[in-house]
Amino acid sequence: MAKRRLSEDGVEARAETGDIEENDFTQFEENENGSREVDSEEEDDDDEDEEDEDEQVVDAAKTHTGRPTKKQKKQLSAQDIQVARETAELFKSNIFKLQIDELIKEVRIKDAHVAKIEKVLHRLHDLIAKVPTVENLTLQQAEHQFNSKKVVIPFPDPKPTKLNYTFSYLPPEEVSLVGSFGLKTGIYQSQGSSIDVALTMPKELFQAKDYLNYRALYKRAFYLAHLAEHLVPLTKKNNLPVKISYHYLNDDVLCPVLRIESIKTENPDDLSFHKTKFTINLIVAFPFGVFDSKKLLPDKNSIRVQSDADELPPTPFYNSSIISMSAYGYYLKYLYTNKKSTEAFKDACKMGRLWLQQRGFGSSINKGGFGHFEFAILMSALLSGGGLSGNKTLLHGFSSYQLFKGLIKYLATMDLNSGYLSFSSLIGENISAKYKPEGFDVPTIYDKNSKLNILWKMTQSSYRELQFQANETLNLLNDVVKDRFDAILLQKSDFDQMRFDMVLNLSVPDELYDSFGPLEKISFVTYESYLKNKLYKILKNALGERATLIHIRNEKSSNIYPIHKRKPTNINNNYIIGIQLNADECDKLVTKGPNNDEQELGAKFRSFWGSRASLRRFKDGTIQHCVVWTSQGNEPIVLSIMKYALDLHLHPDISQHVISESARIANKLPTPLLPSASNQVTTSLASFTNLRSAFENFNKILTNLDLPLGLKSLLPASAALRFSSLLQPVPFATSNPDFWNELILQFETSTRWPDEISALEKTKTAFLLKISEILNSETTYKSFITKDSTVTFNEDITLLNVLTPEGYGFRLRVLTERDEVLYLRAVANADKQKALVQDVYLKFNRTYLGAVKHTRTVSQLAHHFQYYSATVRLFKLWLDSQLLLYHFSDELVELIALKPFVDPAPYSVPHSVENGLLQILHFLANWNWKENSLILDLVKSNIASDEEPNLKLSDRLSIQSYRIIEQNFDKIRKSDPSGIKSQYFIGSKDDPSGILWSNELTLPIATRLTALSRAAIQLVKTEGLSDKNLDLLFTPALKDYDFVIKVKSANITASSGILPANTFKNLITPLTSFPDDITTQYDLIQAYVAELNDKFGNVIIFSTRKFTGLSDDSTNVITGIFVPTALSKKKFGVNLGIDSKPVEESSTEVVINREGLFNQITLLGGELVQSIKIRK
Repeated sequence: MAKRRLSEDGVEARAETGDIEENDFTQFEENENGSREVDSEEEDDDDEDEEDEDEQVVDAAKTHTGRPTKKQKKQLSAQDIQVARETAELFKSNIFKLQIDELIKEVRIKDAHVAKIEKVLHRLHDLIAKVPTVENLTLQQAEHQFNSKKVVIPFPDPKPTKLNYTFSYLPPEEVSLVGSFGLKTGIYQSQGSSIDVALTMPKELFQAKDYLNYRALYKRAFYLAHLAEHLVPLTKKNNLPVKISYHYLNDDVLCPVLRIESIKTENPDDLSFHKTKFTINLIVAFPFGVFDSKKLLPDKNSIRVQSDADELPPTPFYNSSIISMSAYGYYLKYLYTNKKSTEAFKDACKMGRLWLQQRGFGSSINKGGFGHFEFAILMSALLSGGGLSGNKTLLHGFSSYQLFKGLIKYLATMDLNSGYLSFSSLIGENISAKYKPEGFDVPTIYDKNSKLNILWKMTQSSYRELQFQANETLNLLNDVVKDRFDAILLQKSDFDQMRFDMVLNLSVPDELYDSFGPLEKISFVTYESYLKNKLYKILKNALGERATLIHIRNEKSSNIYPIHKRKPTNINNNYIIGIQLNADECDKLVTKGPNNDEQELGAKFRSFWGSRASLRRFKDGTIQHCVVWTSQGNEPIVLSIMKYALDLHLHPDISQHVISESARIANKLPTPLLPSASNQVTTSLASFTNLRSAFENFNKILTNLDLPLGLKSLLPASAALRFSSLLQPVPFATSNPDFWNELILQFETSTRWPDEISALEKTKTAFLLKISEILNSETTYKSFITKDSTVTFNEDITLLNVLTPEGYGFRLRVLTERDEVLYLRAVANADKQKALVQDVYLKFNRTYLGAVKHTRTVSQLAHHFQYYSATVRLFKLWLDSQLLLYHFSDELVELIALKPFVDPAPYSVPHSVENGLLQILHFLANWNWKENSLILDLVKSNIASDEEPNLKLSDRLSIQSYRIIEQNFDKIRKSDPSGIKSQYFIGSKDDPSGILWSNELTLPIATRLTALSRAAIQLVKTEGLSDKNLDLLFTPALKDYDFVIKVKSANITASSGILPANTFKNLITPLTSFPDDITTQYDLIQAYVAELNDKFGNVIIFSTRKFTGLSDDSTNVITGIFVPTALSKKKFGVNLGIDSKPVEESSTEVVINREGLFNQITLLGGELVQSIKIRK
């Protein structure tokens, strides 16, 4: 399905005044391949001419550091904010409506297909009329009427053996088109869709008590088989080439239907409809009202079996199935009446169908039991009420957007499980639908007229999931800043590994079927329903508040089976369990129960937990029943709990049949060489906290130093100090590339700082030398000065390197209030070299200003989102394994990794590392960065601000700020539409320029990341995350490079702070001190690659693993790709800057000398280089 985006011409956002002007909307435009295009007009004539891209970068960077004006600081009243919000919502509603109109046009079924299928339906109707009648057959006669090799009666279980009534086939009372095709609310679906045709059995075939003991269903099964037997020859004879099979409608085993599928033939006279991708369901229906509906209420029993119980349990599933088989035409008329009275009803139904499909919902039991029909009925009920007192929730004059949003809001805010909605479907009866707060603990929308619970196919589990999805969608609909149309209706979000934080595959042993007794059979009808209900109750009780959602479904292959079989034979005992975790609770080591004095509850608790239950006194003095868990390796606590509970209550040793991918992915994270590492949960920040403590201690020491100028602040600016470094900080691990932690030192304001950059840097050096002298002589800290070349063309910058007694390394650089002023003055005074000076300013901004802001923001978010730290570390590990991390700044990687946490739509915030990593890869695989920017609202919650009491309105990204960032992106793309100079644009409140961290990225690297992400996601979706596939995911594809250099250095795994694989900690000597010369433990390979880049970086793009210590034997590879322009022929000149050789047929042209280059590369590497493999 093509994606669309509304272009908003004339929307201006001026940083100085904060004015927003909203002019005309342009029309939707769609290109041939279905990608988005923005139909934009030229800027107003009086706009200033655009400067080149580099100037835009600096302008944006100025915005990045600019101060708000007095006008911007002016406080708004609550009324002003409300008016602004309502205006924004109305504006969004109008845009959304236009997008919906365009979408509805696109998904409508082609007229040619409708015409073709109508011909087929007419011919089918004529053929049904030709089916001969048969009357009063006994069971034996009925079974012998069919050739068992061709047609078998699809009797539901239990198969009848002796009956005292007869079977007949009489022409149907009515043949009618039902379902969405009859209502004209169907949409085009690439995988095909079905058309429902109901054949109503004559009333005279039934007796009043036929609703009991499957009698009506047995008669219906014979009727269906007789129809199938005669339709097979009739369709062949009348040029309607079709394949007829049985099919359980909506996974209901009590309701087999005939599925008619077109067959492609060469005969031009045949009426073939395979191109329409439609199938036809012939549904045999009961006459409406043929049975007393009061006797089929959900609390009644309709299946009599022998039992020792005093009273037989109710049969709600069976009863509801019988009623629903009599109500196809009835509900079509009810929905048609509402469609006629509400103009936008049809479009809202189409939106609802699309919304449900994208989230994996449907009317079938295995898809949650809530599909298009249930959506349409709920909307009809809400048009006649829905509130506590029967007040209307939806109005007939609403637009499709308002109807859709109103229904989503109802699903999100009203609990139809603890309460229920009661309505009447009787046409012409003006009875308000009312919400009753006291329900039945089953999802219920009750029709007082037909006595049917519309949600009879839903479970508590699927209802909670639907409610959660509705709540997420409501938040998106309330977002007035960003266009959320794609996330709501266009993007699929039904991939289990991203929907849920933990996915388990459970293979159920056959012996468990013995627990499915007669009473269970009449209550649940199928073994699958019984088992899913039992699993849900066990897991719900075991996990408690640790899980917010528990999804269970049977991994069915198909419910379609041939007409010569009574029922499907491919029984599948595999179940998929999806768990959405509560990050605040899931990793706790203690499951608390009732207090000791609550005896009844205590007995229940002990009964459920068995021998693991114990009594404990807690710090607050209370004595409570509890269960204490111990972490086993990297296996999540939640998984240990589930395995124990299933072993105890479902089947002994069933935990051996539970397969989870969670522990596999968590095991990929490197284990730090720390005593406490084996007991750490994945989300533990203990090692980072130790580093932070060392930083605080160092800060106190510096503050108390006697210096000519007092210290104002010491600000962290490194990955480890924001909890996001790939390797956890380990004391004395000097081989770790992230060992040195950058700090920005600011002194108190002074007018005596020099007014020239070089002199200013020398003054800073004097201060650092003074600090170093005091530290070395008066404290246990060791320090030394080094030069820094981070900011190009400024060779006077020095850094103070400090080794702390705790075993950590800090690297200080000084920032004064004069620095930025002097750099901006240099930019303003530059003439021909302006682009070069702007680049220098950007590097200064990034190193001194941006890094501090970024660290502050990410630190806060890492504390709020418990799984962010582990996720970003795993993402960095994946990038490093693919030789890409070398090309990305830590800040850029961390911003990309924040996407699923601050803006997870269409999924939810991840609470496991595998969910987080897959969401990041999914985003990168689908991000069209040439056309779309990534704008992040870096706040702690993605909930609307009025629902989050701790979140100030000013913390969120405003519409004005969002528009400014979008304009910055538009300016860059106007001068660089193909993304050759600037690829990733990641804007935020901290960085409106959008390119502060991505400015040095190159096109080949950006496109490679996209390609690798697509390959990774495709692998996971098609083949899952087995050990083999997981290893494949973290293995680099070396065949794509022009050459591969295999290099080896000294073993630096332990000195990088990593516990070597397959070793015991007690055999590894912990790091307890710094070496005499810490440079001896640096990774020489990184220095080698840096030198290669200095010498050959203009013609070769080099890649390598940044963390050599992660490989078992300290081997690494350096790959190279030749820049395409460097390979072309060039005229000879003395300034070519690369080893060249003459072209044989020309005396003036030269080409790159590859052999010479490889020789120089080998010579530079010396003993590091083991081999060079060159692609032919």
